[in-house]
Amino acid sequence: MKMSTMNKRQSWKLKFILILQACLISNLFFPSIAFAYVDPGSGSVIVTTILGLIAAVGYTFRKYFYKLKRMIRGKKAKEEQQDSE
Repeated sequence: MKMSTMNKRQSWKLKFILILQACLISNLFFPSIAFAYVDPGSGSVIVTTILGLIAAVGYTFRKYFYKLKRMIRGKKAKEEQQDSE
């Protein structure tokens, strides 16, 4: 019996995923030693990056929250500006 092309594709994807998982798990249990230098400024770069990501996520959430709020209320942006003046 011949396997259909869809079954061959699914079989190939499943094998690939299993091999990838095995490689990732083996990297966790058998890490390689890295002789790397981390300078004192790296910590501030990491903290700045994390704070920037938090700010970006907060801004994006706020932007879409107000769009959703505007859709629910039925007001347009021009009406909101007139109300705030």
